Amino acid sequence: MGATGSKLEKALGDQFPEGERYFGLENFGNTCYCNSVLQLSSESTLIFVVLGFGRRIETVALYFCVPFREQLLDYYSNSKSIGDAEENLLTCLADLFTQISSQKKKTGVIAPKRFVQRLKKQNEIFRSYMHQDAHEFLNFLLNELVDILEKEAHAIKSDAESSSPSEKISNGPKTGQANGAQKEPLVTWVHKNFQGLLTNETRCLRCETVTARDETFLDLSLDIEQNSSITSCLKNFSSTETLNAEDKFFCDKCCSLQEAQKRMKIKKPPHILVIHLKRFKYIEQLGRYKKLLYRVVFPLELKLSNTMEDADSEYSLFAVVVHVGSGPNHGHYVSLVKSHNHWLFFDDENVEMIDESVVQTFFGSAQEYSSNTDHGYILFYESIGTGNKS
Repeated sequence: MGATGSKLEKALGDQFPEGERYFGLENFGNTCYCNSVLQLSSESTLIFVVLGFGRRIETVALYFCVPFREQLLDYYSNSKSIGDAEENLLTCLADLFTQISSQKKKTGVIAPKRFVQRLKKQNEIFRSYMHQDAHEFLNFLLNELVDILEKEAHAIKSDAESSSPSEKISNGPKTGQANGAQKEPLVTWVHKNFQGLLTNETRCLRCETVTARDETFLDLSLDIEQNSSITSCLKNFSSTETLNAEDKFFCDKCCSLQEAQKRMKIKKPPHILVIHLKRFKYIEQLGRYKKLLYRVVFPLELKLSNTMEDADSEYSLFAVVVHVGSGPNHGHYVSLVKSHNHWLFFDDENVEMIDESVVQTFFGSAQEYSSNTDHGYILFYESIGTGNKS
């Protein structure tokens, strides 16, 4: 690790980002399961990671998702000033980020023991030695962080409401909102970074009435096709589907089942757009999952056209989780990260700067059968013009 760190420092030279820290996470004992959460390798590796899975894994993103990192560190700092917070996955992750960002050295190795132990205690799935999925873990981690923040916010609100009993007596008991109105959902800083809003529109073909239903998302999972692009995948995601035969739609205005057209659109795009490519598909004839080695082009700059309800939104790619391997039950993860305008490649203890053009080598295979098994799996885009610091 020392040699790797020195090599990286030498490569960056005077361009080494001021205040940035590129630290590895030591693999101790039987921590294969969490080779995802914190990017552990068989020995040790630099961290551009905080998610991903595999018996050996390299993934990236949350630490170098700068807005997320800054808000997590700010949260941890405030928690410390208030008092010792109860240990949970959020405090353990914040503690790890704090350890990395506060190091005097620019490179080195840290053992994420506290986070690993908490993860194992939190969810028994991560106690096994089986190959895990980076996308599933990302969902688990983000949703867990949201749950913790929401519980803390509700606890603070309850304490505030019960702190002045005399005021409650003079003003009478507080009741629910008038007319049964729903409380506004709590928006945490995790939501502010990753949450977007989809609208599902269904148009009755008999009366032309449009029924719209909104739903939030933290990432978009896209079906993929051979020799396609993210743009075409997004277009298919928002394509119009006809509901007929056994799939007819019950129209409230017609009071009966009717043929209809259905379409999903992005109503409100997130600040950080996470795109998951569905590379693992269940094949009924085989009775198992198969990895799709399709070539899917992902651009460095992405426009959300066709999928947006109104104007386009522009995004810049800053991280890619790459799955290496021909099947879903084994493999390896490497990561690409854009940090301070430099692209870096991480593979176990080997860390190197790469040219921007190397990113396209992870698009996938143009032929069905290929020796190339390195494929972009999870993509992280940041909205352009909203404080992009990568």
